[in-house]
Amino acid sequence: MLIPATSVIRYARYFRLAKVHRVLDYGAGLLRNALYLTEQGFEVYAADVPEQVKALAAHPQAGRLAGLLTVGELAQAGLAVDLVLCTFVFNILATRNRKKQYLDNVVANLRPGGLFLIEVNSRQDDMACGSVLQHYYSCDGNAKSYNHDELDRQLSPFGFERVCHYYSSHALAALYRLAEAKKNQTAFLTFNRKESIRGG
Repeated sequence: MLIPATSVIRYARYFRLAKVHRVLDYGAGLLRNALYLTEQGFEVYAADVPEQVKALAAHPQAGRLAGLLTVGELAQAGLAVDLVLCTFVFNILATRNRKKQYLDNVVANLRPGGLFLIEVNSRQDDMACGSVLQHYYSCDGNAKSYNHDELDRQLSPFGFERVCHYYSSHALAALYRLAEAKKNQTAFLTFNRKESIRGG
């Protein structure tokens, strides 16, 4: 079995204490996190791009998952999970639109007050552009690595409040909670949009 992300191992006990039961591994890759948490007794859904989901469907342990979804299915899935995992996915999304779509899907499938664990490449802020870390950091404003303040700025418009974070030698892991008011506001706006479409 593949080794799960360090952050997932580190916070697994906290997830149990926080009464997390249902989990969405968004960008599930080879199922390293999904299968680890399934072993730990969590009900886990895995989501990825269609070609990866097709490959994962043939995985010998895929039947142990609560569900396997494509990214396109997430907007309407309404899973209401207690936790969404994002390990080394957010930093490879190249455009603002893709990041927005990703976070919209997280909010659409996370229950009010639910948790969002995100792990990304980290960087030293004093590292100059054009350094040996250029493959992690781009000077054009499309950062492929983050510090916790930058993640806060990206996530707060979606209603996320940081609970805690930590740095390792190459990574930043941060745990966020979805504010209930933001989730309710998003649901209200979605309902109004659907009603407008029906009515007009």
